[in-house]
Amino acid sequence: MSKFIKAIQGLHHSVIYTDSDGRHFRRSDGTWPWRNNNPGDLCPGEISKRHNQLGVAGGFAVFPDYETGHEALLDCLKTKHGNQSIDQLIDQYAPLKENPHNPEYKKDVHEQTGVMDDTKIEDFTSEQFESLWQTIEKWEDWKEGTIVEVFKISCTQNDKKGSISTYCVANNEWVTKEECENLIKQGKIEAEICHSKTGNIYLRTSGYSSFQKNFDDIVEKNSEK
Repeated sequence: MSKFIKAIQGLHHSVIYTDSDGRHFRRSDGTWPWRNNNPGDLCPGEISKRHNQLGVAGGFAVFPDYETGHEALLDCLKTKHGNQSIDQLIDQYAPLKENPHNPEYKKDVHEQTGVMDDTKIEDFTSEQFESLWQTIEKWEDWKEGTIVEVFKISCTQNDKKGSISTYCVANNEWVTKEECENLIKQGKIEAEICHSKTGNIYLRTSGYSSFQKNFDDIVEKNSEK
């Protein structure tokens, strides 16, 4: 069974995962924790690296699945924040200058864990610790979005006027410009549909994504459709 081995940020705040079979899948919509398989919104660092971080998107670490991201959160709470109280944890985890809901965040964690004093995280009971991570994951706001398979354009062909007329998807299937437009609208190709001043439609890759090579730089190949 294939597994995800790499992830990069795509267009419109999406995340594109690559699996061991070389296939690519885009996660869009939803929230960053879901798109990144990172329920605790952990930033990249030593903890994320030892839990198989695949990449970075939105400034946060990307993990291969929820379970791995969840284990990274537990590791973070135990090793990085274990000697802190709830207030110290939340002030560092979601500082007021970045999160205006910091006071409500603290209050909820206190209430859900039942820990109303400055007891250190490392001294929590198993039940209190479980309530802690559950409340953090709730506040970090895991919401699912959409997953679609994404294809790269590997080469192009020009018409008699020298304009790109057909595109080869994943070294296999040739599609027309109109078909490629539809794939872009479905989020299956990392490119943009643009309109020239004269009203013509053209396709281009975006400088905001490193997933798809620039169409102008792709070596044109003659191939039968």
